[in-house]
Amino acid sequence: MAKKKDAKKDKKASRAETVRAAVDQAFQATAQATVDAGQLTRGRATEIADELVGNIVRLRDALEDVRPATAEDIKALRTEIAAVAERVGRLEIARAAAAITGEDPAANRIPSKPPPRKPAAKPATAAKPKPAARAKPATAAKPKPAAPVKTGAARK
Repeated sequence: MAKKKDAKKDKKASRAETVRAAVDQAFQATAQATVDAGQLTRGRATEIADELVGNIVRLRDALEDVRPATAEDIKALRTEIAAVAERVGRLEIARAAAAITGEDPAANRIPSKPPPRKPAAKPATAAKPKPAARAKPATAAKPKPAAPVKTGAARK
């Protein structure tokens, strides 16, 4: 009987070992699958984050174009307008002075662009002389005869 008890214990132990080994193997397989899925998920998450950053940059650029002017922008525009107004004032003074003296204000100015160049002359080629056009004989227009003047006696 002792042998039967030992055999039962061995069966139970081997069965427990088998179950334990199966559970251990299943756990390891699940853990490995989770790690692999995590790496795939991490890669995809990185791609999504990069995509999101790119979209945010494009959105920021688009908003930059339609945003209202800041105080600095307005200050810079005012400075530019003041410079243009000063230049226009100087031009008006110069024009008024030229009108008084009878001088052409454009004569003293340096042109902003050089005058356009004339196209280069084409080299002379031996061209055939054109035949002279025939002159049509002059025909005098015949005067139309004057209409007879009706007198008072002829009307009645």
